[in-house]
Formats: sequence, structure tokens, C-alpha cells
Amino acid sequence: QIFLSDVNGQAFVNKYEGISGSVYDQPDYQLAKITLKDGRVYNDVKTRINLLEHEVNFIASNGQEGFLGKGMASEIAYIDSKTETQDIKVFQCGFPPIDNQNRISFYQILLNGKASLLKSVYKSIQERNNDLSGERFKEFATYENLYLLKEGTMTRIKKDKSSLLVLFQDKKEAIAKYMDDQKLNLKNEAHLKALVQYYNTL
Repeated sequence: QIFLSDVNGQAFVNKYEGISGSVYDQPDYQLAKITLKDGRVYNDVKTRINLLEHEVNFIASNGQEGFLGKGMASEIAYIDSKTETQDIKVFQCGFPPIDNQNRISFYQILLNGKASLLKSVYKSIQERNNDLSGERFKEFATYENLYLLKEGTMTRIKKDKSSLLVLFQDKKEAIAKYMDDQKLNLKNEAHLKALVQYYNTL
């Protein structure tokens, strides 16, 4: 059970009324294991992540909606409610700053290992004109990038062969052969994951 007072959580306030789209990683709350920065763990908490502020929203044991401020949670591990399998989707923060992300930015962990494959999904608020009425309106825009964490260094992945061979310079020949043998589509997330997985076996 999680209580607002337990985790210095604050009551939820909707700051985004009138903005089209969703600020969250998913439309509905989903059961998750929340690990706080200080090591405390809360299981089976209805959770979702605000991808604009990188805050964690949750439903407390009394049914009240609350949120954990930036940097308070270090990991969110969602649970598949049908099979009760943990870690079907894991988000972590605390990685080296890069691009617009810093240590409080959440990344989805696609693969952990000698080289880790991380997915950054973040939102921003954009203002647009309605072509018919001429009125301005606000909406959430979603951005996704893949990153490689290798030897403590974060690098944004460019989905082309030459860039990836530079990233895996230490095993360049084996990686090039694997790309060709497997006929990898480097714009496909599953194929990139397979490539990193293969690198981790070398």
C-alpha cells in the first residue's frame, strides 16, 4: 500500500485542461512496482508517468490521486495484470545527461547488458492554428529516440549502418557481418534490439 504521506507525495492537480492529447505514457493507470531513490519499494501501485514533467502519478491506498515530484522515483516496473508478470515494461532515470534529457528523465529499458538500449519518450506542449476557425489551440507532441549506454557514455542512435559500426567499433567486423547475414532493417526497433543483444554476446 502506498500513502501520500509515506513518500512525500502531493495531491494531484490537473494543470493541462484544454490541451489536446495526453501527457502520460499510457491513458489509464496500470499496476506497477515503484522504487524510490532512497531504495524504498512499493508493490502493486496504480501508476502512470507524466512524460512532460517526468513525475510519477499514482493512486494512493485511500483512492486519492497523487504524484511524486521529479527525481523521487528511480524505477517504475509495470506488471502484466493478466499474468501478474513483473517488469513487462521498465522505466528508469538517473542516466548521464544528453540532448534535452537529464538525470530525472525517464527512459524505457529495452535491453540491459554490456551495452544497454534505452528508449526516450518525452512530451512537449505545442501551439497550433486551427485551419478552419483560425483559433489557436494547444496539444501534446510526442518524441521518441533510442540511446545506447556503453561504458558509461550515452549516445543517440542514428539508424544507419555506418553510424552503428562507429558505435560498435570494437567489434566492427562481427557486427557488420551480423547485419548482413540477418538482413537487419536498422529502422526497426526489434532488429536494433537484436543487434545490441548480439553485441553483448561478443
